[in-house]
Amino acid sequence: MICLPSLPRDWKCQLAFLAVLLVGHAALAEPAKDWAGDWARMQGIVPRGYVCYRTAHPPKIDGRLDDDAWRRATWTEDFVDIEGDCRPKPRLRTRAKMLWDAQYFYLAVELEEPHVWATLTKHDSVIFNDNDCEFFIDPDGDNHEYYEFEINALNTSWDLFLPRPYKDGGRADNGWEIPGLKTAVHVDGTLNDPSDRDNGWTVEIAVPWSALREFAHRPAPPRDGDRWRVDFSRVEWQHQIVAGTDQKIPNTREDNWVWSPTGIVDMHRPERWGYVQFSTSPPGTVRLQTDPTQRGRDALMQIYYHQKAFEEKHARWAQSLDQLGLDRDTLDLKPTLKTAGGRFRATVDIQAGNETQAWSVRQDSRLRRSNPDDELSDTLENILSQQSADWNRGDLDGFMEHYWKSDDLTFSSGGRTTRGWQTTKDNYKLRYPTRERMGQLTFDGIEVTSLGDSAALMLGRWHLDRDPAPVGGNFSLIFRRIVGGWVIIHDHTSLKKDAEAEIPQRTSAPAAGSRSPRRP
Repeated sequence: MICLPSLPRDWKCQLAFLAVLLVGHAALAEPAKDWAGDWARMQGIVPRGYVCYRTAHPPKIDGRLDDDAWRRATWTEDFVDIEGDCRPKPRLRTRAKMLWDAQYFYLAVELEEPHVWATLTKHDSVIFNDNDCEFFIDPDGDNHEYYEFEINALNTSWDLFLPRPYKDGGRADNGWEIPGLKTAVHVDGTLNDPSDRDNGWTVEIAVPWSALREFAHRPAPPRDGDRWRVDFSRVEWQHQIVAGTDQKIPNTREDNWVWSPTGIVDMHRPERWGYVQFSTSPPGTVRLQTDPTQRGRDALMQIYYHQKAFEEKHARWAQSLDQLGLDRDTLDLKPTLKTAGGRFRATVDIQAGNETQAWSVRQDSRLRRSNPDDELSDTLENILSQQSADWNRGDLDGFMEHYWKSDDLTFSSGGRTTRGWQTTKDNYKLRYPTRERMGQLTFDGIEVTSLGDSAALMLGRWHLDRDPAPVGGNFSLIFRRIVGGWVIIHDHTSLKKDAEAEIPQRTSAPAAGSRSPRRP
């Protein structure tokens, strides 16, 4: 494990870089695929924590942090560079506060800034093209189904939902909105006036629990003592004054300053986000509790990253943990590994107080406590993976092989229900007559529930990427185990108008003059 707490920053960077060279097979020219190197940089990062107290009197959302509720709340630590101590301390101060009540999760951020500027005025613009403030929320800490929000000094916002991180094939849902959201910005100075010197700007946000509830997979509002994974980010562009206006300095990178560093220039690594512990006690009376599962979570993430590195090199998953070069701390937990088809699941037992818990991670980085339906879920999700592969090759016959070949197969969509395997196949051919019309099919948000020994319910979301317009929606499938294996006996598919724009991914190749693989 790479942990260099007492060395000067420049030495830390040099030794961390040496560690990357030692662990990696991936070329430094392709940092987005340097899986083992990513973990080498992330491994020593300890997520920060914050006790968020319930407030009896909600703050007024006006951008000014002068309410009694905010005065009673403590500040987070000052933000640091996203890579941690290996990078210089930010030249401008940023810090945050949090509160909650039965209706809202309140967030406040103070950003020191001598020249406050912003240009974007359209909602759901790519806000990080301006200086911005961002937050990320993963309620159940499973690395999947999390929320992102960005705002600039003009109070222009962009809200996104991620079914899973970009590195795992995640696709940002730009059409996701936060009904009932309240935001305000206060500028301590003059906005877009470079002739004077400003003190900075403050952001105040109230996020309704009702908007977070759908994908939280836990109570929202939270219970006393619950911990959610949360992080904040600030994007700061170097700028200059030209002809009386603020302009970015050409060919210079942006700074990424965050509350809890990820270790690499990519905010979409929820495994390193901070912990927010919710409390109903009086402010200042509760001690922050460490996550008793953190050691096991780190062990599982090391297996994940080393498996991804192995697959990058060998085009297959390692069948044995001995092939992954894991460190002693991980091996001491006696993890197990199962691979099937294009998937894997690693599991460890974690001692949490007086309880032993089994936790697992999969090939898509989803990390959570194990449940009895995990093996069934892996089996049925593998069927969906085969279906999407067949579909994306234009092989409708292969796609249909996983449906029940019976006149009793049912398919419901658009308010109609049709019956029969052949009818279902014919309808697919009518709706998708060409390869271009079929597009590229992906699934996410999968939930599987056993309905006994020979039946199961699957819920999820589907997306079809195609020109001129992508489409997507929700689905529910009933599987039955019949002689020969599991087949779909009922398919209910709904269509959602896809408002998704072409969204720049945060793990794309770096722009000229940038150290960041995060922003195009």
